[in-house]
Amino acid sequence: MNTHLTMVIVFISGLCLGWIGNTWVTRASVKGDTNTLSDTRESSQFEGLVTAESGETRIPEEPTNSGRDNLTDPFAISTEETDVAVSASTSVISIFNRLLANRNYYDAVYLYQEQEQKSARIAFDMKAILLGKLEDFKSNKNNSDFSELVESYLSVYYDDIDVLLLLADFNHSNGSYLEAVDVYLLAKTYAYTINDQQKVDNSFNRYVELIDSSFTNQKDWWSLINFYSHIDTSGLLSSTHQYNQAMAYLRSGDESFAVAQFNELLNDSLVGEAASTALNNLIGNKEIPSVNANPVIEQVDAIALQRRGNQYMVDLANNDQNSVKLLLDTGASMTALSRSAFSTLNADGDAVAEERRVFRTAGGVVMGTVYSFPELVLGPHILENTQVAVIDLDEDRDIKGLLGMNILGQFRFQIDQENARLLLRRK
Repeated sequence: MNTHLTMVIVFISGLCLGWIGNTWVTRASVKGDTNTLSDTRESSQFEGLVTAESGETRIPEEPTNSGRDNLTDPFAISTEETDVAVSASTSVISIFNRLLANRNYYDAVYLYQEQEQKSARIAFDMKAILLGKLEDFKSNKNNSDFSELVESYLSVYYDDIDVLLLLADFNHSNGSYLEAVDVYLLAKTYAYTINDQQKVDNSFNRYVELIDSSFTNQKDWWSLINFYSHIDTSGLLSSTHQYNQAMAYLRSGDESFAVAQFNELLNDSLVGEAASTALNNLIGNKEIPSVNANPVIEQVDAIALQRRGNQYMVDLANNDQNSVKLLLDTGASMTALSRSAFSTLNADGDAVAEERRVFRTAGGVVMGTVYSFPELVLGPHILENTQVAVIDLDEDRDIKGLLGMNILGQFRFQIDQENARLLLRRK
């Protein structure tokens, strides 16, 4: 009996000693030595940085709560987990900034995408850094880096409203007014929430007001009319825009079209009263001239066009008379060439590379290089210091690019459809 009791006591004592030992070891392993923990953190951060620079942006994962139930000091564990989480966050942000500084934009976007799936808080901070970087590039006219970062980001997050609006503003600041409209169209398409819709609408309306004011101050009615026509083609023309378009036609001397526009707006709740007032002031007792569907510009140069369905192609040449066929595109701010067309026109190597830019094409957002040609030839006209964008285009055997408004806008032009001619007169 005594022997049995003694064995039970020894057994219970062993359990207690084991529990005490485990508890001490567990606490020691968690709290540990400060230098040991610091060394571990530095090793983790260094490992993350090295793998990031080698192309594998692997960051030490945030700790889990496993083992919490086995510990007797929950406050100590919470503190350690918080410290490790902060350390991991600092490490990720540091690597992200390093990648951006080194212009490793693709890796930076990959890292952001990885963190977005792990930690919304870290991803939020990274997004703010990325937007700030784009703002700096735009403000400092660093077009190449802006374009490369935007292209890398939009290749993954193509429907990001904030970045699309920055891209539209970037195009505006670089004089690519029509491309900016195209980007606003993309943003409006991807504005899924009411907040995003209002954000896009407000930004677009401010943009249109700025362009209208700029062209009006210059009395450049033709460019303003073309701008509103492109908005109309894009499906973004509001009644307010249509009223301003009618005013542009009126100031350019095309009263007939202005009257037609005002009549369409008479029942509009926003601008109907203004349209009615404009009509009363315009008509009075004066006879409204009839509409000439195809007026001919006097004293013009005529350039032969080639039909391509309901579109037209024209030759653009260099001084050696090497030419390429481009599609007339009044919706393109800048003339665009395929790589083969650029090689043809730049046979003498006179073109100067200026910057890398992002462009919207039928295939999506792409990068291109902007070159400046000292001289190009359109019909009898010499074009000096003309910018062209060299991008990857879906070439066919005829069309090698697009003739945009940076060339057409130098003229008062008209397409004589009956005789397939481009009629030009210098402004």
